[in-house]
Amino acid sequence: MTVRTMLLFLLTILSFGARSQNFEGKMVFQIIVKSKIPGLPDERLNKMLGSSQDYFIKGGKYKSLSNSQIIAMQIYDPTTNKLYSKHPNSDTLYWMDAGKNEDEVTDFEIKKNVETILGNPCDALVLTTKTGTTIYYYNDKYRLDKTKFVAHKFGNWSFLAVKTGALPLKTVIENKQFRMEMTAVEITSMALTDSMLAIPTNTPMKMGM
Repeated sequence: MTVRTMLLFLLTILSFGARSQNFEGKMVFQIIVKSKIPGLPDERLNKMLGSSQDYFIKGGKYKSLSNSQIIAMQIYDPTTNKLYSKHPNSDTLYWMDAGKNEDEVTDFEIKKNVETILGNPCDALVLTTKTGTTIYYYNDKYRLDKTKFVAHKFGNWSFLAVKTGALPLKTVIENKQFRMEMTAVEITSMALTDSMLAIPTNTPMKMGM
């Protein structure tokens, strides 16, 4: 697996109230990775990609914090449709166009009531992409404003938003390099301030990953 490919997969997983109200708050995910790469054990790959993620969302903005050895933070700015990423031990923010997607969907199906996560019965959106499969498990109790993510093509976020209108409580990605499961272990509805999701000021920025 190339460094660029690994970064794209990591950016993808970092990029993941009531029925009439969009969810605002925090989700904590546990991440388990099974390596298919000869010579790269599960434990090492899990450290590289991270074993946990704290995810915050408000309206069309989101922010994720990870213990990954590659990317520690990611912020999505819907006004510019850019994803900003910060590597550990670096003060530079790297940005990319969230309107681009190199792993487009070739087929999909929705399966009803296939799993229960934190007491929530979940349907599953199963995507076949050019590189493998991605399954999103969701309950429409945790809704998102799909109009805010129409331009967010990267990671097939716009496809997820349109087809489900909800945040995934579990994501399973499988390809030739690994199988990854990212499952919610804690969900907290809470009011977030704009400053919590703001792009850090006076920070060096570069295009790239």
